[in-house]
Amino acid sequence: MGLTQDARALVRAGEVAEAIRLLRTEDSDPGSAALLREHYIGEGQVEQAMPCIERLASDHGPEAHTSRSIKALLSGDVNAAVSEAEQAVRMDAESATAHNQLGRALHNQGCSADAIQAFERAIQLDPDYPQAWYNLGHVQRAIGRLPESTESYEQALERAPAFRAARLNLGISYSVLEQPDRALACLKPLLEADPDDVEALVNAGLALHQLGRLDEAEAHLERALELDARHANAWCYLGVLRNERLDTEGALDALQQALQLNPADTEARVELAGALEQSNRLDEARTVVEEGMQRDPYHPALRLEAARLQRREGDIAEALRTLRSLNPAKLPPRLAQQAWFELGHALDRNGEWPEAYHAFEQGNRLAAQSPRRQQVDAEGFARRCEALEHWLAEGAPGIEPGPGELTGDTGADLVFLLGFPRSGTTLLDTFLNAHRGVRSVEERPTLEQLIEGIRQSGADYPAALADFDAGTVQALRHQYRSALKQHAGLEPSAGTIVLDKLPMRTLNVGLIQRLFPRARVLLALRHPCDVVLSNFMQSYADNEAFIHFDSLAESAAMYDRVMGLWLAYQPYLGLPTLETRYEDLVADSGAELDRVCGFLGIEATDEMLDVENRLAQRGRIRTNSYQQVAEPVYQRARGRWLNYREPFAAVMPTLRPYIGQFGYSDEAEDGGGSDG
Repeated sequence: MGLTQDARALVRAGEVAEAIRLLRTEDSDPGSAALLREHYIGEGQVEQAMPCIERLASDHGPEAHTSRSIKALLSGDVNAAVSEAEQAVRMDAESATAHNQLGRALHNQGCSADAIQAFERAIQLDPDYPQAWYNLGHVQRAIGRLPESTESYEQALERAPAFRAARLNLGISYSVLEQPDRALACLKPLLEADPDDVEALVNAGLALHQLGRLDEAEAHLERALELDARHANAWCYLGVLRNERLDTEGALDALQQALQLNPADTEARVELAGALEQSNRLDEARTVVEEGMQRDPYHPALRLEAARLQRREGDIAEALRTLRSLNPAKLPPRLAQQAWFELGHALDRNGEWPEAYHAFEQGNRLAAQSPRRQQVDAEGFARRCEALEHWLAEGAPGIEPGPGELTGDTGADLVFLLGFPRSGTTLLDTFLNAHRGVRSVEERPTLEQLIEGIRQSGADYPAALADFDAGTVQALRHQYRSALKQHAGLEPSAGTIVLDKLPMRTLNVGLIQRLFPRARVLLALRHPCDVVLSNFMQSYADNEAFIHFDSLAESAAMYDRVMGLWLAYQPYLGLPTLETRYEDLVADSGAELDRVCGFLGIEATDEMLDVENRLAQRGRIRTNSYQQVAEPVYQRARGRWLNYREPFAAVMPTLRPYIGQFGYSDEAEDGGGSDG
């Protein structure tokens, strides 16, 4: 007993190698052999465990039956494993190892409640039994008792700080709980001990992805696949990451690799269906969902994807039935957030507006609690707006081109599509991109890279414009053209219009004028109330601007801030500008396109009005409007806000000045729309 007690003390101190060395000096002793066996099985090191298992199994008594149970379980004979473990318990009801092995066998037999009882009995008999705590955590996680599972893994680590499997699985549990900071804290020591620990690399990649640290996440996952090209989870997580980066083909390839390696991987199937749906490849997405439902008809994420496809196909009643079969309170936070937003859209389509509003409130509430949100500077957007407001109040010094700046690349081929998110910029962009004389750049940080460079140089933006000289302007023009090439492969070409679209770039129209005084601006307008409502209804990726749409009041305040700045710019702007109204574009697309094309100096073509041609020319849509622009122009979005009059009452004082300024009414109007 003294030797095994010494070994346990070493394990508790984190000195596992020394504990193993000590036990091997007396491995013929049944107590030492059992302790070694438990250590190796706990770490998943079956080959190292086998000599101890064989030695003990050839003997008599409870440890012999426990080892025979382990052998049976390893060979896949679960019933025999249960029978042998039960015999061990009958022979010695006080054997903690027998109860622990019975729990493992019962769990593999699908008897989770009985397994938990067995593990709890093992812990009652031996509270310092790290493998029993670890196995208890495993079963708790498997049945969805995640907070309890983390407590059990922590208990295992308290008794065996170097227990790699417990630390790894604690990290995994924190990732499932969407607590990626804690997950990384668990996984970091494993990677410090072994930078090529594949499982730690894969799960650290997942946690980094959850935090929005995409470059680091991708590096971890790619390194894991260099070490093990057949790691299905690594392929799955890499596919999810690539999909977020809108690398459609890369995402599909990775997810298909994951499914080829593990056809039962429902998560990979869900993500594959989602990537196809977001690419408007609905028939393929439906096939993937149907295949998944045959394997696991009640999987909540699959059912959510099915509901989304049902809504997009117009079967709103069936979509609602599917969504109402889900209980968001029992879903992981990210999936619950998606479920609430999807339910909101389906309810809105079904005319159940108070219920829809409640669903969007719940979705936004969860969005505000997401781990990524905590990584975003909540005051960053306000600071940037304040700097612009102060600069404009000072007379916008530096907004006009200086001496020598009206020659060279003055941007005569450039058209900047501005406005406010959800004002129809994506819809207009798809129309114009279908013209052979237009090349579209959709929501890429072409100008924003320049602004970040100005800030990183130590200068204040936009105040730095006052200090620009011709050399600075020329250098920034060159950087902008390089950004166009980097993000869209665009080189200047005679007779080709470059349409650079990013609604929030409205804030930086002053820099556009200084750098490219012969550029043109298309300003997309839409009824302010419909714009505010549409933003409130979106599940956006987190950044400094889009974290401020969690409520109708926040959305209205954002509109006020951005469009107020647009109006403040007007005394200083000389760029040719055309206001194009979303309502006009969807009411008579041909007539509005004739007007827009006339402003651009090109002829409108029939190809621009063909939905399939527009999508084929456009490729994957990079915004939340991907669903809407894939449909023929529809008439249900205009005036949608009127269905939500009650919550709008509180924000009308903010929006009413803009309603009048932009020529709208706060009463019902005839018409329709396509919410792009």
